[in-house]
Amino acid sequence: MLQPTDAADAAEASPSAPPSAAIRPTKWGVIWLLTLTLFSALTVGGLLSPLQEAVKAELHLTDLDIGLLAGGATAIPIALLSLPIAWLVDHSTRTRLLIILASFWAIGTIGTAFAPNFAGLFAARLIAGIGAGTAFPVLISLLADVCMPDRRGRSMLLVSIGAWAGAAAAFAIGGSLFGYLTSHPGAGLLGMTPWREVHLLVGVGAALAVLPLFLIKEPPRYEVEQTSVSLRLAMDAFWRRRKFLGPLLAGQLTGGMAEGAAAIWMGSLLIRQYGQAPGSFGGWVGAVILGSGIIGSIIGGFAADAAGKLKMRGAILLPAAIATALTIPAGAFSIMPTVTGFAWTLFALLVGGTIVNLVSSAAIAVLIPNEDRAVTLAGMKIAGTMVGAGVAPPLVVWLSTFSTGKWGLGEAVAIMGVVTGAMSLAGFWIAMRNAPQQVARDPNAKMIPAEA
Repeated sequence: MLQPTDAADAAEASPSAPPSAAIRPTKWGVIWLLTLTLFSALTVGGLLSPLQEAVKAELHLTDLDIGLLAGGATAIPIALLSLPIAWLVDHSTRTRLLIILASFWAIGTIGTAFAPNFAGLFAARLIAGIGAGTAFPVLISLLADVCMPDRRGRSMLLVSIGAWAGAAAAFAIGGSLFGYLTSHPGAGLLGMTPWREVHLLVGVGAALAVLPLFLIKEPPRYEVEQTSVSLRLAMDAFWRRRKFLGPLLAGQLTGGMAEGAAAIWMGSLLIRQYGQAPGSFGGWVGAVILGSGIIGSIIGGFAADAAGKLKMRGAILLPAAIATALTIPAGAFSIMPTVTGFAWTLFALLVGGTIVNLVSSAAIAVLIPNEDRAVTLAGMKIAGTMVGAGVAPPLVVWLSTFSTGKWGLGEAVAIMGVVTGAMSLAGFWIAMRNAPQQVARDPNAKMIPAEA
């Protein structure tokens, strides 16, 4: 990683980059606000999962409808908008863009509370997905410019914890509020059914969380190889790195299918297979998600920084490969015979997934030039979402048709989780062998000032 002496050498080698372009203090205030923003996005993004059986009953939906709401409604805006938004991230004011996207997921969540049928619910989820599904490259681009390269793993540790705290809050807040409103009819804002009241309350909270974003000042861009605004050049740069990014993408999207299936079907599995209710499982599921997120983030953040110092190609990805190998058996969490076994196996799966996601993001922030990071993240987000949210839900539904009884859904999730875990391990190993040089060490890296 870049040390102070390396920074001085880089500054001397590139007169256009002043020392301040390489050495800058970590802006923890900005990182905390980015963490709050990601917390909000993940809370609204996962809110449907603990409530979907109630939604299914009121609106007379099928499992395929639920899969489309939880997956397809997120995949469509990501597929259509991620690359254009990512290009804006790399070549426009990122703070302004983040405020707009955060407003979308707040509006979509509030709209969900008023959806009269499947079509209305799908439209509201689409609006929320425009923001929550495309904001990640904005967050990573901003984070990379408010801390040194050798501290990005630890900075992403905090943001990763915020993300997992948001996913945990979706179950803890969503399940607890649903249980309270179910046992206290009329206690909500507008006398709606409980699942609608939960979305309304959380949506209002997400809208309030947009306000602190106006305090963030657009930071300068560091480690820039070229300043052209051509999207074609960005795509060319992506293609030049295909031997690295292709396997990395394969590792991420196949490995993420198990966690994606858990996020979508966890509530239904607990209700159907174990007789749990949202009010009873919301708290402990939230604790499992938050605990695994904190532990995985700590391990992943420090492991990424430590592995990046090893004298081997693609060393920063080594923790991701190890975590993937160790958690392949945990893909079978959905067929554990007891709720306790379900909880502990799920915990192991999510710890491994957190490590993998954090390390992969840190690798892109270190190995990919500033002007290409958001496009790279967006391209990988598109592919990952189309597989994880667009392909995985109907695939699970299809696989479940080969099993009978209440365990059919769980068996389908387990088969997919274990098989894709093995595929993910192969992808990370190949990506390590084809990893590029760290851009932070490149003496041609430059700094450009923040946008006006």
